[in-house]
Amino acid sequence: MYNGLGICKEQQLDVPLNSNGDREQGKEPGYRLGKPTALTIVAAVTVLISGLIATTAALVVRTRKSCLDSADVPSCPDGWVGYRRRCYFFSEDERNWTASQSYCSSHGASLAGIDSGLEMTFLLRYKGSVYHWIGLRREPNQLWKWPNGTEFDNWFEVRGGGDCAYLNDIGVSTSSCETEKNWICARPLDVGNEKRTAWKRRQNRNMLLPNKAV
Repeated sequence: MYNGLGICKEQQLDVPLNSNGDREQGKEPGYRLGKPTALTIVAAVTVLISGLIATTAALVVRTRKSCLDSADVPSCPDGWVGYRRRCYFFSEDERNWTASQSYCSSHGASLAGIDSGLEMTFLLRYKGSVYHWIGLRREPNQLWKWPNGTEFDNWFEVRGGGDCAYLNDIGVSTSSCETEKNWICARPLDVGNEKRTAWKRRQNRNMLLPNKAV
């Protein structure tokens, strides 16, 4: 008759016994594990410590480099917004076109020019619903020009019959230059600041290089 207890007894007899008659769990008959030598332990610990030191050093250099890179990014003055290597100022006050251009000039900038569809989209989105002067202007019966004297190439539509241009909700329109509106100044990133940043970057990189033997 089948008896589960009998099977358990047979399985117990299959376990090898040592010289003292005790069972050796998990070992083949006649096999014994040797004890690790002190030299093996020291070698393993040395390899582990070396790996930890190398990993820590790599993380320190990587973290330091990422911090330096973030600090090296040129930035716009307070109150200005950076976009595609230019800085923009969106006024909260209202002035006529000439006074608005004078304000921009006093800050090393000019009323904003628009060179691309991306820039147009950015300015329309960022200005909100308020109308802002831009740098496009013409003398009566003359061609449209930007503040630097460059003639406008008519790549976007200019609506209205005025002589000074501004951004409305959908694009560029015109009105009398004496009308008071908000304005947008634009200027390139500070060249002097970029030179100082480049010098600082070189200094920081030199700090990361190993010292040369004399």
